[in-house]
Amino acid sequence: MHRGVQPPTTILHTIETSGIGGAESVLLQIAARLNRGRFRSVAAVPERGALQQALEERGVATHIVQSRRWWDVRLPLGLARVCRQERVDLVHAHLPEYAFSGCLAGALVRRPVIATYHGQLDFWRANTWRGRAKLGVVRRSAAAAVGVCDDVRSTLLARKFPPERVRRIYNGVDVAAARASATARLRAQFGWPADTPLVGTVANIRITKGYEYFVRAARLVVDANPTVRFVAAGDVDPDLGPPIRALVTALGLDHHVKLLGFRPDVHGVLRDLDVFMMASTSEGFPLVLLEAMATGKAVVATRCGGTEELVWDGINGRLVPVRDPAALANAVLALLEDKRLAAQLSAAAAEDAAGFSVDHMVTEYEDLYDAVLASR
Repeated sequence: MHRGVQPPTTILHTIETSGIGGAESVLLQIAARLNRGRFRSVAAVPERGALQQALEERGVATHIVQSRRWWDVRLPLGLARVCRQERVDLVHAHLPEYAFSGCLAGALVRRPVIATYHGQLDFWRANTWRGRAKLGVVRRSAAAAVGVCDDVRSTLLARKFPPERVRRIYNGVDVAAARASATARLRAQFGWPADTPLVGTVANIRITKGYEYFVRAARLVVDANPTVRFVAAGDVDPDLGPPIRALVTALGLDHHVKLLGFRPDVHGVLRDLDVFMMASTSEGFPLVLLEAMATGKAVVATRCGGTEELVWDGINGRLVPVRDPAALANAVLALLEDKRLAAQLSAAAAEDAAGFSVDHMVTEYEDLYDAVLASR
């Protein structure tokens, strides 16, 4: 190496999950898009799966570091081993479990740790003695804690994280890719007429995603307008999925509501919709809502956290209370019936979504890495 040329700073990205959801997508985008002249990304994930494959396809060396129980010392020891092997300069951990273990590993190898929290669900265990203890470790030892929206940042501050070490970095999406995607041709797939009003969501079936309210709202919409059809794309939880499918059948919606399962063409699904509906009971700063707005969709979302920092009711979308199928249905019907209003809101949504680019998000994390390393 030529004298004076500095090697890239090596960042270890780690997370406790192995699928592709919101937090995992953020990690993937950061790891793959960091300036490669200045940063080198490696990753540690709990098992082989979609995230590990996506990381390696993007040239990010990935290690499998497993743990069976919360007190299993193999996890922090394994992360520390990766740090030594890869000559890691900084650990960037996502979600609470690996934030805790990442901080232990960072202490073992004397490397700074940044912990990113993605929503209120990340704190629900913090009311138990174990959760308080683990959060306390992160609070005392993390060089920085990031909330993906002001709602999460406020929770970090309420949990007594030092204000000078708390940052808000909004999630970002690839706006150009969302807008350039081809449609999924869902109407043709299901034999629906080309002018069928189509409402949909994209979310893994999880407890906070409000699928029960999505289905019950669909029943109310169909009662008012039987031509409307609904689609939902996302992985189906083996425990939560069957009750949702049973509810669809019990409400007589088998011909009106289609659960698509995992779809690799999420942008295409979004482009097919007339209205995007998010029925969640809790969110951080949801990527799919940003993507729906970027594709120019009229959106209906619940007041469930970071959505309220992205959607302004009556300006670039509609906001309704959580757990209120009637409010969801009324907002959807209003947008389907008033196409001029829907067009105004969707145009404003597309303009606002452009301000949350993935490039801006990555730059903010690069600046944070520089600041943390410089402070040491």
